[in-house]
Amino acid sequence: MAKPTIVQVARLAGVSNSTVSRCLNQPENVDRKTLARVRKVIEEIGYRPNLLAQNFRRGQSDIVLVVVHNVGASIFSDILDGIRAVLGSRFSVILMESRAEAQGHARFIDLLVAKQVVGVILLCASPTFDPRLIGGSDHQPRLPVVIGLEPVSADLADLPSVHIDNHRAAHDATTYLIDIGHREITFVSGEKGSLITADRERGFADAMTQAGCTDLAILHGDLSIQGGMAAAHRLLTRAIRPTALFCANDDIALGVMSVAAQLGIAVPDDLSVMGFDDTVYAATANPPLSTVAQPTREVGERTAKQLLHALDHPGEEAHLTEILPHRLIIRKSTARPRQS
Repeated sequence: MAKPTIVQVARLAGVSNSTVSRCLNQPENVDRKTLARVRKVIEEIGYRPNLLAQNFRRGQSDIVLVVVHNVGASIFSDILDGIRAVLGSRFSVILMESRAEAQGHARFIDLLVAKQVVGVILLCASPTFDPRLIGGSDHQPRLPVVIGLEPVSADLADLPSVHIDNHRAAHDATTYLIDIGHREITFVSGEKGSLITADRERGFADAMTQAGCTDLAILHGDLSIQGGMAAAHRLLTRAIRPTALFCANDDIALGVMSVAAQLGIAVPDDLSVMGFDDTVYAATANPPLSTVAQPTREVGERTAKQLLHALDHPGEEAHLTEILPHRLIIRKSTARPRQS
């Protein structure tokens, strides 16, 4: 059944749409009898006003925008839980994809510039994120923005941020694979030049170089299960294939393992697979996925607390970078390479 609309309320109450709007937004400016009649209709038909639209029209907001690279990526679930746990009592949280189509993205940015959100949390946002978002002029105070998980761009490097040491985490994971005997290791990354995975690529490259493996193998693609499947088809159908794949996130690793199974390549006997993030699906994969664990809920909580601080202390210059600990989680998707 369709939701009741303001047009229906106006028709049943015998008033104009604008009168219903005034009853909702400026009841002190409406005749008492008219107000009572409109409220009675609203209660009878169960009309619920669009609070988001009301805020847009008023130029007011209790909305915090959270920008993610891909709303379908499994890493964001725990982070969003952490954000909502901190902000939920005071603010509404809405999501936006940084990879959204350009026209819709531009329209939404225009709404943000018009002060329709009180603050922003950037999670894995693209480096081309519109600089108008944060403002910062004599005529437009800077919008509070906190970065979580990854760098966004050099232009936003002075913003508060919460993340692990991605370079060190990737270095540790690569060193683990080297220590158990792997030398033919390929890093399956995101798009070439993306800041989302840049530090992880550097960590992999530094660990390989330090171990004397100077022929670095990095394959770029999409940070998704589909991206992992495409990478696996390219890497695992070659006559000479790597003995281990270190994937830039768990979604890529899951895609790799699904194709390996289709090709009859046993993980870890024929191929070791290492992920990154320790998402909810890592432990339930077949076999369970070795990965780098990020404290995702804590990332959400800490970014939200930093944003609250910025909102409660406007004008205070604060550049706080919090580096949270990471952990290697070794499960059954990695093992020593098979001796030929």
